[in-house]
Amino acid sequence: MNSKIKNSYKTKKTYHYYTADVFTEQAFNGVPIPVFADASGLTTVQMQQLAAELSTSSTVFLFPCKQVSNNAEKNIRVFSPQKELPASMHTILAASFILTETGFVPLNNKYTAISFVEGFTANKNDKSRTIQTYVSKKSDNSINDSKAGLVQQTYNTHAAIDYYTPTNEELASMLSLSPADIGFDHYKPLIVSCGVPYLIVPIMSYNAIREAKFNEAAWSNSSAPSSLAQEILLFANNTDDNPADFHARLLGPAIAHHEDPPIGGAIAAFANHICSHEHIQVGTHVFGIQRGANDARKSFFFVEMDNNKSHDLTIRVGGYAVLMTEASIKV
Repeated sequence: MNSKIKNSYKTKKTYHYYTADVFTEQAFNGVPIPVFADASGLTTVQMQQLAAELSTSSTVFLFPCKQVSNNAEKNIRVFSPQKELPASMHTILAASFILTETGFVPLNNKYTAISFVEGFTANKNDKSRTIQTYVSKKSDNSINDSKAGLVQQTYNTHAAIDYYTPTNEELASMLSLSPADIGFDHYKPLIVSCGVPYLIVPIMSYNAIREAKFNEAAWSNSSAPSSLAQEILLFANNTDDNPADFHARLLGPAIAHHEDPPIGGAIAAFANHICSHEHIQVGTHVFGIQRGANDARKSFFFVEMDNNKSHDLTIRVGGYAVLMTEASIKV
């Protein structure tokens, strides 16, 4: 064997990672997210290579915080197979769950706090942020069997809301639906941004949401592209036999017809959309959102929001996860 190749092989380090299905309590549902609980020593290039190798929507890499010895505070970086991403609700849930489920962070209290420091910024004016979660114990028959339960994240949001949206006829055309499918109760289409704009459209039924198909020509000929919104969030309050209050689905020019992508990035905009309607009373509201068809990989979000009739809204998003794999890889 060539000595350079042999020496290179000897210097490789083994890294362990875990995969969790998040926003679900059932295996093979939700969104699969790999997590490297200790990625110390990995370079940016290596993390990008690993994310490409694992080929999931996001891969999480955690590092010890140099400033603290507390294992419940971690630096976090997230990569898709193509590029680095900001931490999302899905990746924060996966990281929190893996740390507590596998014992990296002990579940000593009824609610265990974990902090994640994210240094990734979309532009040079952005600052690093700290995201805190609370993980509850999930007790079975014995205290020794306690595992990670509900993971809850808190977000303080500020919404920009645009009431000028395409007509119901235009919306129906771009969604390949009938105008009668657009809207229900007092909800109306709005464009809402909490950093990323979404065109949010209430739909009469679960079946209509599942039948919707994005029509790019109708989209391009409407006023929607001028709003800078690149994705449409559809929601209905008819989820058939499911316990969720709402069913939601994302469509858009960058989403293939057969895809049903994660909606975590749109949850803040959705909560602000709900609160912007006059029939929603001041106070705390709790509801569940299902993503995914009844016969496919479903995700379930628990959302709690404090409506004070303002564009500043505090939301708490909770969810469960399931440990699916434990593996190692040499880098």
